Amino acid sequence: MNKIFGIGLSRTGTTSLHYALMLLGYSSVHMPMDLAEIDGHDASSDTGVSYRFEELDQLYQGSKFILTVRNLEEWLQSCEFHFNHRITPEKLPFKHAKFLTEVRTKLYGTVSYEPVMLREAYQRHMQRVENYFAHRPQDLLVLNICTGDSWNKLCPFLGRPIPDTPFPHVNRTFETKLSKST
Repeated sequence: MNKIFGIGLSRTGTTSLHYALMLLGYSSVHMPMDLAEIDGHDASSDTGVSYRFEELDQLYQGSKFILTVRNLEEWLQSCEFHFNHRITPEKLPFKHAKFLTEVRTKLYGTVSYEPVMLREAYQRHMQRVENYFAHRPQDLLVLNICTGDSWNKLCPFLGRPIPDTPFPHVNRTFETKLSKST
């Protein structure tokens, strides 16, 4: 079965992509923890998918992949709040904390906010995706939701009509916190 995979890193618009896919009529899961969750949905996104996109491509041949990106410096700022305050293993039930620790370690080399390691991980992930899809550009869409990419890029890629509703912009925790403090 063909699937849609959002393979961007945390804080790149993966939640917005998840909601956009649902608005387009897809059954979508954000941050799936196992293959059963992925198998039970049309679309999956976030780090539970991005660390294993090559494996998913082999399991679900013919699928589409969407790499959400954002400005590296803005991404690091958003990660600082996210990693230090919002989503930490200590705040989660054991099963989720264990999974978060495993995924962050695989993707970033750290569970906490380490800007040098995160910067390198971001660049490494972008290069990994670019290399993997170098000969299959039709299977990969790069989407920068933070700069305005929306239905105009997503819908043609998926072969869907553009809906008559605004593109969702959700989970702006850092930006909301920042605007309240200035």
